[in-house]
Amino acid sequence: RAPRVWERLDAFLAAAPDELTVQSGLVSGPDGSPALFLAPVWSGDPDRAEAAVSPLQRLGPPLSAQISPMPLAQMLRLNEQWAPAGRHYAIATRTLTRLTSGATAELAEAAATRTSPLTGIAVHHFHGAATRVPLESTAFGLRRDHFVVEIVAVWQPGDERASRHRAWADATSGALARHALPGGYANLLGPDAHDQTAHAYGPHTGRLLAAKKRYDPDRVFAATPLPTAR
Repeated sequence: RAPRVWERLDAFLAAAPDELTVQSGLVSGPDGSPALFLAPVWSGDPDRAEAAVSPLQRLGPPLSAQISPMPLAQMLRLNEQWAPAGRHYAIATRTLTRLTSGATAELAEAAATRTSPLTGIAVHHFHGAATRVPLESTAFGLRRDHFVVEIVAVWQPGDERASRHRAWADATSGALARHALPGGYANLLGPDAHDQTAHAYGPHTGRLLAAKKRYDPDRVFAATPLPTAR
């Protein structure tokens, strides 16, 4: 059901107010098989929350629904169970303008071919006020509505199939590439993602490289990749 639910979610989010964002993705369900999740966050008037969020439960039959008010800190702690310290991770990313049938089919196929039950995919919803920041105001290269697909292969220390897990992340990224914009969210790009890094900052590449040369000529800071000079 995941592709159909995602396509319905795409239509729903096209009219979503600024106060609502919905992360979605694929994780292991209670029996270990892949399951689609929707994680809505409403940050507006509490009296309008239920009306804003309840339609999500009609996009498909939910395995479970746990929606309630909670402080931001508590919400963030929910992520700790998905990324505990000590595990091994390989991450790739693609940027989609829409959750089209082609893209969602690839996401569902990726779920079916996971090499580890710890592995998952998160689809981050970017819209609203963030899209109205002038492009030239920050280094971020994309200010239109879009979805950031975070592809996360996860395995335990000592797992001898590390190369298979990394290959799954790379293959999923490659399959989504035909549906995606060039580039990607820089914080999720690795040092070898040269083709994507070249487009990650849009028209700001020249300014960023000039600042890098001036303030960090020895490239001490390298966690977030920058394009090579052209």
